[in-house]
Amino acid sequence: MKSNISFHSAVGKELQSPDLGRFYKRNGHKGRIQLNDHCIWLTLEEEIVAATRLSTITEQNITELSELIILRGLWVGKQHRGLGLGSLLLNKILTQQITQEVTLYCFAYESAIPFYKKHGFKTATESAPSFLLQKQKAYYNRGSKTQLMAYSR
Repeated sequence: MKSNISFHSAVGKELQSPDLGRFYKRNGHKGRIQLNDHCIWLTLEEEIVAATRLSTITEQNITELSELIILRGLWVGKQHRGLGLGSLLLNKILTQQITQEVTLYCFAYESAIPFYKKHGFKTATESAPSFLLQKQKAYYNRGSKTQLMAYSR
């Protein structure tokens, strides 16, 4: 099956079709694609089966790091879960998007923490940028069971 999988990539404002947004909505993800998100998705016979968005934060927004990327909405279609597609997509990102100068952060749902740990993510500590720690606290206060995690080389 993996030989039939195709990778696609575009910056949010370059997307010519609403298919990616529909994929997220159909599979239960509530996030919206932002204009500058780097979207990466997998298709199987022209059907989107997995997708994610990367948001780059640069120096002008924070002072703690030169650059960081936030992984948002790593989602696999309901009927395609358990086939390794999430790992396939995440490994592609980790090998092609993340350099030694960049840290990748995500807010992992409690059930996904083992998945991210398996791929080398660690629980982010107080050394994470303050705006991300504040966002984590806000999620917690709203009752969201997520954990701020980080990946760096």
